[in-house]
Amino acid sequence: MGRILAALLLFFLAVVPAAAQTVPRTVLALYDGREEPKIKQSRIHSMVEMPLNHLGLTVAYWDVANGLPDPGAYPDLRGVVTWFASEPFEDPAAYVAWLGTLTERGVRVAVLGQYGVRAARGGKAMPMALVNRFLRVFGLFDDEGYSDLTYRSRPVVQDSALVGFERRLDGVLPGYPRLRLVDGRFTSHLVMRRADDPATDSHLIVTGPSGGLVTEGYARFFDPESLRKRWIIDPFAFFRLAFATDDLPKPDVTTLSGRRLYFSHIDGDGWRNVTEVKPYADQSRLAAEVVLKEAIEAHPDLPVTVAPIVGDLDAAWKGTPQALAVAKRLFALPQVEPASHTWTHPFFWGFFKDYDPAREEEFRDRAPARKGGFLARFRKGGTDDHYENVGEVAESAPGADIGRYAVPRAFLQTPFDLRQEIGGSLEYFSRLAPEGKTARLIQWPGDTTPFEAAVVETRRAGARNMNGGDTRYDPEYPSLTSVSPIGVPVGAERQIYSATSNENTYTDLWSSRFFGFQNLVHTVRGTETPVRLKPFNIYYHMYSGQKLASVNALKKNLAFAEAAELAPVTATAYAAIADGFYTARLVAEGPGRWRVMDRGDLATLRFDRAVFRGVDFARSVGVIGQRHHQGSLYVALDPAVAEPVVALADIDRADTDPAASRPYLVHGRWALAGLSVDGGGFTVRAQGFGPGAMAWRVPGPSRWTVSAERDGRALWQGAAEAGTDGRLTVTVAAGAETPLTLRFVREGR
Repeated sequence: MGRILAALLLFFLAVVPAAAQTVPRTVLALYDGREEPKIKQSRIHSMVEMPLNHLGLTVAYWDVANGLPDPGAYPDLRGVVTWFASEPFEDPAAYVAWLGTLTERGVRVAVLGQYGVRAARGGKAMPMALVNRFLRVFGLFDDEGYSDLTYRSRPVVQDSALVGFERRLDGVLPGYPRLRLVDGRFTSHLVMRRADDPATDSHLIVTGPSGGLVTEGYARFFDPESLRKRWIIDPFAFFRLAFATDDLPKPDVTTLSGRRLYFSHIDGDGWRNVTEVKPYADQSRLAAEVVLKEAIEAHPDLPVTVAPIVGDLDAAWKGTPQALAVAKRLFALPQVEPASHTWTHPFFWGFFKDYDPAREEEFRDRAPARKGGFLARFRKGGTDDHYENVGEVAESAPGADIGRYAVPRAFLQTPFDLRQEIGGSLEYFSRLAPEGKTARLIQWPGDTTPFEAAVVETRRAGARNMNGGDTRYDPEYPSLTSVSPIGVPVGAERQIYSATSNENTYTDLWSSRFFGFQNLVHTVRGTETPVRLKPFNIYYHMYSGQKLASVNALKKNLAFAEAAELAPVTATAYAAIADGFYTARLVAEGPGRWRVMDRGDLATLRFDRAVFRGVDFARSVGVIGQRHHQGSLYVALDPAVAEPVVALADIDRADTDPAASRPYLVHGRWALAGLSVDGGGFTVRAQGFGPGAMAWRVPGPSRWTVSAERDGRALWQGAAEAGTDGRLTVTVAAGAETPLTLRFVREGR
């Protein structure tokens, strides 16, 4: 009997794989809310989270002013990151003990700036024994020396792959403590020496098996004259080592069907402004009409999501027949997706968190003063008191905390109603749109800082949300510290950021340099090379149709997009992909094999440092294709498969598409789903904008008949030929704004 049980056990172990393990992706960011009251303005969010997102990691925030968090609340905890500017803990010893418990469990720690353990909050110094217990996590020991004057100091070890990323170590260097390396498992990336005396060596940047540390003053440089920040360290390299992300497949929001993802969205501000652009000005056309003709109808292959403000269209508010007619014309275009910029355009969302109608009443008849410059201006003229939103604000009214805004929202006719702002506005624009189109995206207006209940309301309405972030990377903003993460937590909810900034930051808040938005191309290039960090996003307001210079700038950006190799989608589709980044779970199912769960609409998995790695299709499920780019492997997942499995294998060469026994997508302009392969060919569903250019890898030289059909009706048919490299390139000349089916049949089978 015992032998039978043993045999059964051996059989069971042979056929059942080892227990699958979720790959941890969460990094817990500890910050001090007394020092950084807003997560959006914290060092970690504004500088660290974007590199962590690129490495496939999500960030959860905890305010240490509320004590220490329960690690059990983060079941997929990979690491902890801190960047304190002062000492935040009442009891540093408790923090060191808490951190020690985590590192014993294999949780990694990355520390930039102050440790948080040299003194208790309030100034009481801690024993050096406690400080060194903390530093032991990073293989360091503090000898209690400190170099105040650094003119005689120089680096004797300076890892060029990690130090000097955007700012070289030159000029007057910050003072530093004497940190001795006492654990050979750690790597020193920066070692400073004073007066050529090896006994003074101090290890200021280290990484190792439990994380990494960067001494205060050596992570980034701040220029007080330009108010610009620059990285001293390469944050991608540092956090890659600190959190050991090489084994982590990266959920990717920048790429679809093997191509860089593209989307465009317009906020409705300035919809009713009369344009200055001839010949439209001679006909008293609106800025929205100019955008319709010059930017949207002129580019039918580029989708755009248009979000008006109800108050600009509805006759019960400030709407006119002309403004309403433009919205209907726009929504009728096949490349236009309707969305909402809310009902009354709140400027300062914090004003409405605990809304008091009586408090708002004082603004109703008060004309704003003409000071400052940002987003709210009202023009009085006859009976038409219309909202321009073109770049001015006033100091707030006495006793009213609305930041720099003249009024809390653009339209004040009735008391604020959150459900009307969100769900009501979405329903309004859905009614304006043709049958089959629905507004499913809220594009946050004003300061783009919604409170939690506002984001909850988008979920209740079945919608996504987006805006904020203001990513720029160009000669004016020459640092990746100006490139935002994917989104930001808002209580238990999440706000998705736009991928790039709109024209306001290029035009001094719409007050000058109206040509400035043409410089978006620098950010688009900079976030693509040498590493793809962001999708291509053209985001602007309707008032870009008011000035000739701004119209020309917009047209240059659109022409740049037309010439690029892209996969265009709607803004709502991007927001859904971004939401999927945060929910996705990766379950390791053995060496080089992962199951992807809870990914929502996320459709790409990226593997870095994967030049000689490719998809093992025999061990994979739900994979449409693969493509190598910039040393990374981008894997296209099939949206029709709820839990795809991606397995990798070694390949011999990286200069051609890896061979495979079945066809797979290399890249394409359309989004694809439901790939089905049989002996004579394959079929796949497609949806997208513009001609369906795509490239497939098929087994060997061959001729193919390609057809497109919808609901059993033939739309297009053509032929294509794969050469000796197996690359089958075809452009399907059929409209795919409504999904269609592609059929590939190999001739002579």
